[in-house]
Amino acid sequence: MDALIIMLRNVILFVALAVPGYLLVKRGMLKQEQSGALSKLLMYVGMPFLILSGTITNLNFGKEFLLLLGVVVLIGVAYIFAMFFLTKPLTAMEKEEKTRGMMRFCAAFANNGFIGIPLAVAVFGASSPVMTVLIILNIITNILMYTLGIYLISGDKSKISLKKAFLNPVLIAFVVGIALNLVKITEYIPEVTTYSDHFKGLVTPISMTILGMKMGALKMSSLFTSKKIYYVSLLRLVIFPAAIVALLFALRPVLPSIIDEAMILGVFIAFAMPTAGLASAFADSFDGDTENAVGMTLGTTILSILTIPALYWLICLCL
Repeated sequence: MDALIIMLRNVILFVALAVPGYLLVKRGMLKQEQSGALSKLLMYVGMPFLILSGTITNLNFGKEFLLLLGVVVLIGVAYIFAMFFLTKPLTAMEKEEKTRGMMRFCAAFANNGFIGIPLAVAVFGASSPVMTVLIILNIITNILMYTLGIYLISGDKSKISLKKAFLNPVLIAFVVGIALNLVKITEYIPEVTTYSDHFKGLVTPISMTILGMKMGALKMSSLFTSKKIYYVSLLRLVIFPAAIVALLFALRPVLPSIIDEAMILGVFIAFAMPTAGLASAFADSFDGDTENAVGMTLGTTILSILTIPALYWLICLCL
């Protein structure tokens, strides 16, 4: 029960951080469209420095890390591809092509960067091995989001950009972090970590402020009357993450040295989060279903207040 309370308190705290953004938009002091500037600050400053800081301080390169890297990459790629194919028959009842593509995207891609990583820091600590698993999965998710994700929303293979997929800020920060880690930069210039820590602190408050601003521009009643939102939430928040965690538990007796507690919790945090925040941005950029993108992102976020603590509690009972 303690695990449930700890996670529940942290999730509620995160959602509460969205209140200022919500009130500012509701009172007309800010417009929802202005969240775009904050999104760029988050994507190009906050998140890269969060990844950079974790990579510099958390990773210890050796055979164990390389084995972990290989296994986590395999899990991440296999999971996203499985969701890509499984969501096709699971959303076949939707006749509108754009809406079906958005449903598939929202069910497959989780917000493991803007919400998952900050939540993991709050619950497990920045130096936890859970963070290593989560950072790697976040990079895999970003690469596949800019390829498979864009295809799901646009329905057009020509819109896929491998350049954006492999030159996104998160991956660049990870590579730079590895280089700085290998040269042991913190031993000579410890201020690098301090500098990164200042900027990584932007991630949680800004990401939730953006969410609050989006909520302020939306009729909240529509979130609770849409069957599509409930259906996608069931897939995104319960069925898919429960399936991958159950598979890891099943494989744990076979690979006990690889599939440990940190890996299970890292995979859970990565894939049990609400829909990726880029859903609405991609919808705007690639002529997708913007209305459902916003609704499903906010709907899964609100419902995750219940699902994340409940699933975390069940996992802790099995660990």
